[in-house]
Amino acid sequence: MVLTVGATAKDYRGDSWSGVNNQSEFYARSQNFKFDREYLGKQESQNEDQKVFHKDTLEVSQLSKNRENLMDKIKHTVVQSAASLSDMRAGILKEIREEKGQYDYTDVVNACGLSYARLYSEIEERYKNGNEQYYKSAGGTPWTKEEIEWLDMQYEQEVAWQKSCARIAARGQVFQGNIPEVPTKEIEELEDSFYQAKDAYIKLYQESKQTGKFLVLQNYMLGSSRMYEMLNKLGNLQERVV
Repeated sequence: MVLTVGATAKDYRGDSWSGVNNQSEFYARSQNFKFDREYLGKQESQNEDQKVFHKDTLEVSQLSKNRENLMDKIKHTVVQSAASLSDMRAGILKEIREEKGQYDYTDVVNACGLSYARLYSEIEERYKNGNEQYYKSAGGTPWTKEEIEWLDMQYEQEVAWQKSCARIAARGQVFQGNIPEVPTKEIEELEDSFYQAKDAYIKLYQESKQTGKFLVLQNYMLGSSRMYEMLNKLGNLQERVV
């Protein structure tokens, strides 16, 4: 015998679960409880995914704002060349897309490395020739070291931007059920690949000074093939303005 408590005294009643009908009612109630629990669990999971997705979106938005602030500061304090890294990278990728129809993360990594090396070479060449003068806001000619530090800062911002774009694209794919989880390991490996590209193209630039060859885009595979295979599935490169 089970006592069911109602809102008033007359709502008290005793239910016996010995009968077939009452057993069926108990089973139905337990199944409804199980369904509600599973539904709430799924809702909580979806809400958590949406929170993370929103967080990543805010991160990309903040990075965009940081890039704009940095570009503005460079524009009014030091040479324009250091501010053009992202523009040069975008130009290289545009040429690749026009030639091949599309580009992938291998191209993005190589384009960033080449852009850095070309701008680095411009800074060295400018101070070597002494044909141009640029001024800081406080007055005076900036040192080569200072300009390269600004260029390094631009590169760090670029790498952070590329990582965040990959991560938010992955979150979107997870949310849509296209991939099981965010490829965190591959995204971290992508960061290492960008800095490997920077070193590889600076080395190529140093060699080009000896040989007299022009610094051009290579097809370096910097990082594992699995990383590129995984990240190229995210489908974000052709959807965003680069």
